[in-house]
Amino acid sequence: MMGDALRILLVEDEALVAMLVEDALVLHGHIVTGIADTRAEALALAEADRPDLALCDVRLAHGDCGRGVAATLAERGIPCLFLSGNCPDVADHPLILGCVAKPFQAAALDRVIDAVLVRLAGKMPERVPAELRFY
Repeated sequence: MMGDALRILLVEDEALVAMLVEDALVLHGHIVTGIADTRAEALALAEADRPDLALCDVRLAHGDCGRGVAATLAERGIPCLFLSGNCPDVADHPLILGCVAKPFQAAALDRVIDAVLVRLAGKMPERVPAELRFY
C-alpha cells in the first residue's frame, strides 16, 4: 500500500493547521485537491474535483459542522476521516472511517493514510497509529 498517491480534500478552517497538513500530505506524495473552511466550499470542491479521501475538522467556520460535511461526502461515496480536537464517538456513515485527535504531529499523517488505505481495501491494518481511532 505504501506509496499510493491519494487525491485528498482538506476541510479545515484554521489556516495554519490546513497549511501544515497540506505540506505533510504533499511531502508524502499525495495531491491536495482543495482546502475548504465551510460546508458549501467543501461540497463545491468535492463536486468539481472528486477526491479519494476527505480529511474533515468537526468545527468549521461560520458555525458549519464537519460531521454534516463528512456525512454528505460519504453519501456521495467519498471516504472521510476526522481531524479534530472533538472526535465524535460514532460515525454517521460507514465511509466515515475514524478520527485523528488534535493536536497531532503532521509526520504521523503518512502512517494514518497508510492505515486508511488498508481499511479501504477491506482489511484491518496490522498496526493502527496511536493518533488514529477507527470507528
